[in-house]
Amino acid sequence: TVRGRVIPSDRLASVSASEFEGFLISDPAMLPQVIVVGGGVSLLKQKTQDGPFQTAQKVSHLDRFDYLGEIKRQGKTYIQVGDDLFLSSRVVSIIRPQAKPKNIGPKERWIEIDLSDQSLIAYEGERPVFATVISSGRKEYPTPTGDFRIYAKHITVTMDDTEAGAESYSIEDVPWVQYFKDGYALHAAFWHGRFGRVRSHGCINLSPKDAKRLFTWTGPDLPFGVHGQFATINNPGTRILIHE
Repeated sequence: TVRGRVIPSDRLASVSASEFEGFLISDPAMLPQVIVVGGGVSLLKQKTQDGPFQTAQKVSHLDRFDYLGEIKRQGKTYIQVGDDLFLSSRVVSIIRPQAKPKNIGPKERWIEIDLSDQSLIAYEGERPVFATVISSGRKEYPTPTGDFRIYAKHITVTMDDTEAGAESYSIEDVPWVQYFKDGYALHAAFWHGRFGRVRSHGCINLSPKDAKRLFTWTGPDLPFGVHGQFATINNPGTRILIHE
């Protein structure tokens, strides 16, 4: 290990990091977008208005579609993603734009995270520029909500929780870590790919590609060759707004 310890090889398993990445927003009219976050999902086809749904082709986890509206049937919500094609709202994340808070500058960079939809949008003033899905904390390990600033960034850190009982963990070299409150951070998760569903112990999990993109976009800026940086008055951290 990076700490100079050894582990029996028969207690190790190889994992492959997710190749998923969010999408750049060239035109704000692109939003809302719909991302499939469930497994074993099929499109539902409606041949006639108010007619029954029929199962159509299968879609893959993290496939993305344009949002074309929604309808309700027997208390359930279905999202339209094509001509007569729908997806259940229970298996998708809808990435919707938010209005810029009044206390954010006209060109200021900021991040909005919607825990209900497990979505993240990066903005420059009023303009959304990038969006993706995340994995936040489970019910027993909730992600804090509020208005924060990134106070420290590290290219890699060791993250652990030795007081989590059966869920104790220690992960070395977690990449692209951005702390915004106490030990809570945005960071890459190379050990799972279930983005769009709650998963973490409170941090905001991102795919490695998304975590790196945001790390290089946010403040505080890291000087060349520096492994970590704390925010200062002259090198402030980017605002992060987290809400349900």
